[in-house]
Amino acid sequence: MRNILLTALFILGSILLSNAQQKNEVVIKGKTDGIKKGILHVITQKSLDEVDTLSSTPFNKSRFSINYVISEPMVTNIMLEGYQGGFTMIAEPGAKYDAFLSNSDKSYIKGGILNDAYNNHLHKSDSMRNRINEIEARYADLRKNNKFRSASATNDTLRREKELLRTTTAEFLSANDNIITAYTMYSNIAMREMGLSESSSIYENMGAKAKESQYGRIIKERIERLEDTAKNAPAPDFTLADPDGNEVTMSKVPGKIKIIDFWASWCGPCRMNNPSLRKLYEEFHDKGLEIIGVSLDNKSDKWKGAIEKDGLKWINISSLKGWQCEVARKYNVTGIPALFVLDENNRIIASELRGEALRTFIQERLK
Repeated sequence: MRNILLTALFILGSILLSNAQQKNEVVIKGKTDGIKKGILHVITQKSLDEVDTLSSTPFNKSRFSINYVISEPMVTNIMLEGYQGGFTMIAEPGAKYDAFLSNSDKSYIKGGILNDAYNNHLHKSDSMRNRINEIEARYADLRKNNKFRSASATNDTLRREKELLRTTTAEFLSANDNIITAYTMYSNIAMREMGLSESSSIYENMGAKAKESQYGRIIKERIERLEDTAKNAPAPDFTLADPDGNEVTMSKVPGKIKIIDFWASWCGPCRMNNPSLRKLYEEFHDKGLEIIGVSLDNKSDKWKGAIEKDGLKWINISSLKGWQCEVARKYNVTGIPALFVLDENNRIIASELRGEALRTFIQERLK
């Protein structure tokens, strides 16, 4: 009797689990243009540094069907293996989608309340931007031909169209306290590489549901990382190997002032900045300046060759993982050269100083 009861419970549990999965299952059916067969991958960004593959599906005769289970709305990308780019959509648990994947502007992914709302807004916004571009071109042509009265009237129209776009976007985002707003805000933050103040302001003005969403969490993670490298914040500690394989821990490097310089042998602006850093090091090293060069190279010979050629006599270390370097992530480095100045207590006291401004800053503190 007991075994019969356990079996019944197991079957019931399996049925309930199956029903729950079906309820949260995303189904995408469609076709590709120009490619008859291949493998499609559905990926999503779980965090600033982590991407998750939700599904991988082979297809033949240009037709495909993708199924996967999610527990909340997610921004996902459909990517064709071996090709650059992809197709972005908002996937919702239990929703079904129809897709046409092509390199042309005829591509689409239809279905889902959020996905359709977002795409409709993008289409409307693109039309408004195209009109603005046309008016701007007409305004420039009128000014070029000294038709100032017509140009003035056209400029008034231009201002109205730009304000209409801003109002339309604001109203749309206000009506979508969800992943749509969070994803839109994150895209703006990332594209403009906003700092701590701007990013925090945007996050605080988002609604509760947007903050709880996938990209609301990613924005919060970005803010926390920016806080770690904000002025007067303790510098995140790290340990990496030098060219001889010896491990160097940043916090154990002595110095009244320390400069952490993120660079790479393949970075032109970095190499152009090295002579200025070398001159600074020669002038102030004996007074307490130390420089720690963190390279984002992934080839040891290129890194070592650049150190020798540029005469970098300070501490040089690298993970040799390129942009996958965990230290670069800790410091929220999204472009190089990137420079942080630390005091003797390993607190960040400045960042992104260059040339004479950096020299003056160092000189005032090492008199």
